[in-house]
Amino acid sequence: MSNARHAPMLDSWLAYLYAPILPFLRKIKITRAHGRRYNPRDILLPEGYVAEVVATGFNAPVHCSFDASGFCYVSEAGHKIDSKPRIVKVNVETGEQETFFALPRERWQKTGAFTGTCWLQGQLYFMNTSTGDDRLGALSRLTDDGQIEDVVTGLPWGDHQPNYPVVGPDGKIYWGNGTATNTGVVGADNFAYEWLPHFPDGHDIPGQDITLTGRNYDYQNVLGDVLQTIQCGAYVPFGTTTSPGQVVKGQTKCSGSVLRWNPETGEVELVAWGLRNPYGIAFHPDGRLFATEHDIDERSRRYIVGDYEDIYEIQEGAWYGWPDFASGIRLDDPYWGDGGQGREPVIADHPDPHPPKPFVILEPHVGINGIDVCHDAAFGFEGDAFVALFGDLTPVTARLRDPAGFKVVRVDMQTRRVVNFAVNKIEGPASKLPHSGFERPSHCQFGPDGALYVVDWGQIEIAPERGGIRMPKGTGSLWRIRRTEGPRGYGPSKPVVLPLYLFQLLALIAGVIATAAAVIALIRRARLLHR
Repeated sequence: MSNARHAPMLDSWLAYLYAPILPFLRKIKITRAHGRRYNPRDILLPEGYVAEVVATGFNAPVHCSFDASGFCYVSEAGHKIDSKPRIVKVNVETGEQETFFALPRERWQKTGAFTGTCWLQGQLYFMNTSTGDDRLGALSRLTDDGQIEDVVTGLPWGDHQPNYPVVGPDGKIYWGNGTATNTGVVGADNFAYEWLPHFPDGHDIPGQDITLTGRNYDYQNVLGDVLQTIQCGAYVPFGTTTSPGQVVKGQTKCSGSVLRWNPETGEVELVAWGLRNPYGIAFHPDGRLFATEHDIDERSRRYIVGDYEDIYEIQEGAWYGWPDFASGIRLDDPYWGDGGQGREPVIADHPDPHPPKPFVILEPHVGINGIDVCHDAAFGFEGDAFVALFGDLTPVTARLRDPAGFKVVRVDMQTRRVVNFAVNKIEGPASKLPHSGFERPSHCQFGPDGALYVVDWGQIEIAPERGGIRMPKGTGSLWRIRRTEGPRGYGPSKPVVLPLYLFQLLALIAGVIATAAAVIALIRRARLLHR
């Protein structure tokens, strides 16, 4: 069966437009000037805390971890940037940095990502989306002689990747594994996300056997004739239809899950699934496991409007509802209003008709990324979680008026209240506003010195010649927030909020008008000269 036809979203139109001409566009090389200034005083903090710049000049840094000697290892993602993934060793006392490890070219997937590292028994483990011989991700470790040893392979990805690893109190390595799609169906939007043309067989994988409702959705054939309309179902490759009662086999290495690896046995174990993109995970001092989850984007043929970004307490064996639930609420529930489309269930036999609700919710599209929990009473807020909010990607995944995210928040784990901890004096990214604070916080991690370290990804720019976006090199940074003497405040002062995206739209319109006026003036002048 098929849902009713709807007007394509921006991402689908981009795919339809770029599909025939993308090979030619990729030959275009445009160099843009980029630069960053840093002023810690442009970051608002509670009384008793100070921000410092530790190191700069990173290329799309995504994560950091610390060794037993206190050195910081910053992971550069290699995602859609002309700089292959690296691990950069940073002396946090002096800011000196050196390349500790560079990923071999054959393991670099620019549409994927190198997502982070952890240390276990003196060895460095890392997560990446390619082993060099397929599109599947892997958890690997560096041997003493600098070689790569894959300990887990075959991890699925697409729009979202296998995310950074964390060592649990049981000595096992945990990570969140993202989904291939927005809401279970491979569509034209996945062409716009660039992985579909390279991996046309990619799709989401459930964590247990599921029965499908057989709903299919109309798209133009971006892998062939874009004038041809085809139908696509859930949990199958692009251009494949499903039927009512069809069973899809589950796998341990599934999409939208929290997985763990047992170093004693070498086994991979499924902890929980039904999450859209469990980006960051962290253990509380009491042993509870928490995960951040990105919300549903307003794109493709199946979405809702206004989904929240969440933090879940992860329970062993639980199913959290994706792709038929968001924040524990069914997509077709009246709670979500009249917006969106394709909200009917694609799974006929939900593993849990009442999946767990989030531990806390945050506003939509803030980009809830890395998370860590404070274990140090000297820093303050012991037992509370600190979360990096990457920031929205308007207009690609939402249509926002004001910036959302671009800061670090604190979650009171007793009251479940979310409050600002480190926020720019004007909310939004430094490159677009008159301040020199955060651009896009991607991860926050407490170091052995008790300070909170914030990995700042850097700038993201729209790049039509790439069919999407580009990541400028050298704009990433590492910040430190430390406790000072004196009383401790609860939160920072309120930042200024400006309608950034309205200003950008007005500037774009003004630019188009000015360009048109200049062209008309030149035409008139040329006509006068020829009289």
